Amino acid sequence: MNTQQLNETISKTLTAWNIPGGAVAVAQGDEIFTQGYGVLEADKPEAVNTDTVFAIGSTTKAFTSALIGMLVDEGKLNWDDLVIKYLPDFQLYDDWVTKNVTVRDLLCHRLGLERAQRLYYHRGYDQREIIHRMRYLRPTSNFRTAFQYANQQYGVTGLLVEAVTGKSWDDFITERIFNALNMSRTFSGYDRLTDYKNFSSPHAVADETYPAGVRFLGEQRPTHQFKIVHEPAGSIHTTANDLAKWLKALLNNGAPVLQTATFNEITSPQIVMQDVLNSELAPLAYLQPATHFWTYALGWWAMDYRGEKVLMHGGQMPGYNSAVAFFPQRKLALAVMVNVHQTLAHAALFYAISDILLDKNDRDWSTEFQMVAQGYMAEVKNQVDEMRLKRDLNLPPSIGLDSFTGAFSNDLYGEMTVTHKDNALQLTYGANTAMLEHWQGDTFLAHWNLGAFMDDSMIAFSPDGKTMTLLNDRAEYRKSS
Repeated sequence: MNTQQLNETISKTLTAWNIPGGAVAVAQGDEIFTQGYGVLEADKPEAVNTDTVFAIGSTTKAFTSALIGMLVDEGKLNWDDLVIKYLPDFQLYDDWVTKNVTVRDLLCHRLGLERAQRLYYHRGYDQREIIHRMRYLRPTSNFRTAFQYANQQYGVTGLLVEAVTGKSWDDFITERIFNALNMSRTFSGYDRLTDYKNFSSPHAVADETYPAGVRFLGEQRPTHQFKIVHEPAGSIHTTANDLAKWLKALLNNGAPVLQTATFNEITSPQIVMQDVLNSELAPLAYLQPATHFWTYALGWWAMDYRGEKVLMHGGQMPGYNSAVAFFPQRKLALAVMVNVHQTLAHAALFYAISDILLDKNDRDWSTEFQMVAQGYMAEVKNQVDEMRLKRDLNLPPSIGLDSFTGAFSNDLYGEMTVTHKDNALQLTYGANTAMLEHWQGDTFLAHWNLGAFMDDSMIAFSPDGKTMTLLNDRAEYRKSS
């Protein structure tokens, strides 16, 4: 393993993307390489090391699917068991789909449901409440016909674990994976951390020139700690040293925590991604037209790279990004963690580290992904600028601002409250607030207090003030008081 080349490439990439801190784990055969880079927090001296804790977001999903695989190994459930066998209160919008959803369907994102990500920003809803609200998610495609990534179904698998074992997802994953692999500094959520000192701070670009969702480049500043807990889709916090132990298990076909046949099932394609350029993998697909297949397995994307099968997953949590990947035939694996909210650096490092391990060095992945990032940023900014040009500043609201106040309710998302103070409207949703800037007529632009993470929301009131529609979510709220 060329550790000098790894260090040089990783350091250069993190610097190019202005990332305060990161950590990497690499496994090649019996060799292990781990390294920390940069600092825990921008403008402070404490350095990242291989025991620094990062949040790894959706790379949690592979751990959760492995946990379900253990229950399969023990004969306590099967991949194609119906969910209602274990969770009789489980309910989706369509009764027939409800009765036919299997464990496998949950793990490969083929329910045909939208993400409804705002539910997770409420921060007052526990896992059961989020799952309860899935019954109000209207289908956006037919059941089992399309890949549609969403987090809710992994929450359901957490409840399956509890129903089958009598233990919470947190306790079971701690016992059966973290403890079993001696991952002593890995935790199921922020509330379970035992050491908050060697903990990487979240960062985001504060410059509002671009919407939050595309602030890939710019000065990174420390921001709010989101403190995600008990989330089978994305709440694991871990270190480079601990991820190295997870990588070794992956290269050992799941041993010692999984049987080989079960591990093979987990890493086998389950659904083909039909429209990759409009998916979470769009930046990768844009730079990889030679890839022959894009699929999703059970908690992993499964695809080919340079003629090799590769399993990969990215993870984002407010203030953090990560990527974990492995080449099963080559016995190569890697994990990358960075402490910034929006970036493509982890994707660039996935390819760059893979190329070093595969002895291929014909592309500058950091530069290529920066060009993609710049393209996204420019495209979205142009859309915003066009929207502002069409704005009619002289078009007043139909009614006085007080008439827009009150509590508004939506079956899926719950309640939002609008208040009027100091000649401006304010919106409250769970633990979050937003100031409403008058846009034109009865339309307002919501600037959220989590502005580093959440895009502004365009909100349209009805002329009588009795309904409010969040246009980004396509969700209508009716005044309840």
